[in-house]
Amino acid sequence: MNRVIRLLLLSVGISVFPALAAPQQAEYLLQDLRGQHHTSLATLPGNTVAVMFFKPDCPWCHKQAKALDKLHQQCAFIHPVALGVNGNKLALKKALFNLQFPYPGYMAPRNLIADLGGIPATPITLLLQQGNVIAAFRGFTPAETLAEQLACNHEHPGALPRQHHQHHG
Repeated sequence: MNRVIRLLLLSVGISVFPALAAPQQAEYLLQDLRGQHHTSLATLPGNTVAVMFFKPDCPWCHKQAKALDKLHQQCAFIHPVALGVNGNKLALKKALFNLQFPYPGYMAPRNLIADLGGIPATPITLLLQQGNVIAAFRGFTPAETLAEQLACNHEHPGALPRQHHQHHG
């Protein structure tokens, strides 16, 4: 992970351990909360992914899940994904159900949480393009702010946005 990504994560209160700065990225295996299969963070579908970290009993996570649904409806090329923290699989599965999140939901792997230095609060939303973090947000972030970051209302939806960070919540 390069210096810019570390700065993005630090800007939302996530400290990044040196393990993420190594040339070879660690393999993060995600356990599906709705099924029995596993997938890799590196192989999530789509070139543009909006990853939301959530936990059980998080009212702001409900609002963020709705914002990600709205974002996907505005910008179909964006693939929302939820990563659950601070709970066992059953608690996270129930929380995901309560979020009414129709997109993939996984249990965040412990090695990812450790490499990020923990998740200080939820929701945290990371925007990834082609596997690279381009923006990070702590707290609720409206769909419009996320869409602006991804330039999804422009002629060229794959264009990289300017680097900008907002903190809400």
